[in-house]
Amino acid sequence: MYNLKITDVDPFPLLEKMNLGFLLLQARDPGHDPKQYKVVGINPYFCQMFDRDEDFFIGKEILQLLPLSEKFSQVAAQVINTGEPATYEIYVSSLKRWLLLSIYRPQESFIAVICDDISELKRVEERLAESEKTMRVTLDVAEEGIWQWRAEDGRIYHNKKWCSIMGCHDCTSHVFDEFIIFVHPEDQKKTKEAWEKILTKHQSYFIEFRAILRDGRKVWLEDRGVPILSEEGKLERIIGSLTDVTRYKETQQQLYLEKEILQATLLSVGDILIATNVDGEIQMMNPTAERETGCKLEEIKGKNISEILRFIEPVTNEAYSESLNALALEREAAGENIQAQIVMLHTGKELSVHYHVTPIRLPDNSKAGYIIVISDISSLIERQKRITYLSYHDDLTGLYNRRYLMDALHRLDTSRNYPFTIMIMDINNLKAINDTYGHPVGDRQIRKIADFLKSIFRADDIIARTGGDEFCVLLPKTSQITAESIVKRIKHDLDPYGSRPGKISVAIGYAIKTADEMEIEEIYRQADENMYQDKKYHRNLWEAAESAQKTCE
Repeated sequence: MYNLKITDVDPFPLLEKMNLGFLLLQARDPGHDPKQYKVVGINPYFCQMFDRDEDFFIGKEILQLLPLSEKFSQVAAQVINTGEPATYEIYVSSLKRWLLLSIYRPQESFIAVICDDISELKRVEERLAESEKTMRVTLDVAEEGIWQWRAEDGRIYHNKKWCSIMGCHDCTSHVFDEFIIFVHPEDQKKTKEAWEKILTKHQSYFIEFRAILRDGRKVWLEDRGVPILSEEGKLERIIGSLTDVTRYKETQQQLYLEKEILQATLLSVGDILIATNVDGEIQMMNPTAERETGCKLEEIKGKNISEILRFIEPVTNEAYSESLNALALEREAAGENIQAQIVMLHTGKELSVHYHVTPIRLPDNSKAGYIIVISDISSLIERQKRITYLSYHDDLTGLYNRRYLMDALHRLDTSRNYPFTIMIMDINNLKAINDTYGHPVGDRQIRKIADFLKSIFRADDIIARTGGDEFCVLLPKTSQITAESIVKRIKHDLDPYGSRPGKISVAIGYAIKTADEMEIEEIYRQADENMYQDKKYHRNLWEAAESAQKTCE
């Protein structure tokens, strides 16, 4: 900061070559109002910053020259009143620059302003802030627990995955003493020693230890750390990662079990289980595998699994790669299980299965072979097919149900299907048959009507049983002439399908959609209304005939 006395020295020759903008302002009258100060001196660099000549500035109030009015007035008033220098940053939109203004009072009634262009510094700061933000997001989505120790506060900061591994979702940082309490008592000493070593000797460390989490779970953790030093060799940061290796440790320990225990386990599994070496040559199979493949272990031991099984993708019906490594990689990519069809090449038997390929690893992490578990889901697939069938079909007749019909009604409602005919039928006198002969007889009549309808409609027509005695047929591309001929045929041919005991007939109504502006629900309602009109007409004829018969008697 400059300490010039205006009466002792002319400051401007000293500031001519300075790469900072300099202004000297003098008050018109003694006082503390910044508005009374005018420019009495300026250096060339300030003129260059604002692309103006010196004459433009001299004699003018600073508030006339820069869009700094409110903030400058406040800071300048503070400097005038206290005599203490002040600085502040401001963005000048007309220049598209950030300026750092340093204001001080060299003597009474004078204000000196030094302007420093800090635009590049601000851009660097913005890039650093964006980079830091990106890094924070990256760390939060990382699949490992990432942590960072900071020398300035001695705290350890970590990402979300670290919190997930440790089961503590309510903290963002901790000190080492808060962490060590989760370490298994038998592993606390070596963990403390490793931490002390990196703090004092600045050496990278790697440690495996057991931890007891807040929810009581016991896990194996793998922790790594790398020290970050300053140019002077002072420890500033430690960057590390935490990994839950519980599954690996459990698998590693399991591999150390005796062969007889492993064999007993494999033999007791109800699914097909086959163990191979790294080349896919069969080493072991359980009784279920022997039964399903039709082969004894002693007959096929040493043969490649591709000589015994063929995996087929159920959708494309294409065979999977015969490489066991490919199957293992595919399982890892898709998840725990992959659905497929398998063919037992020895017997030709085919099953729907879920299969799971797991590599067997030695303590040095090298592969020793594979365990393939195959679960027969054929009965499950059949049940699913049956459930799907029943969700869209009527159980009594095998026709489509109302749910499927309404879906098809809107799906087929397109101009390419015009004229689109909806035909609704209702069995006459079914209640009387049920009351007289029982519901089993009535059900037989319904099935006969359904069989009859299947025999006369096209394969593309949608026939559905929508209620106890009601049927509906969707007839794309069916004109009124065709619809009328269908009605006549149904009423003419129906009797052989019906009616002993009890005469049975159907009431029929239909409506036709021929244009887009016609609502399909309205067409359906019209068809239903026409059916009831037909039913009423035949009921009147039946009642008239019955009345005439009684009169004759």
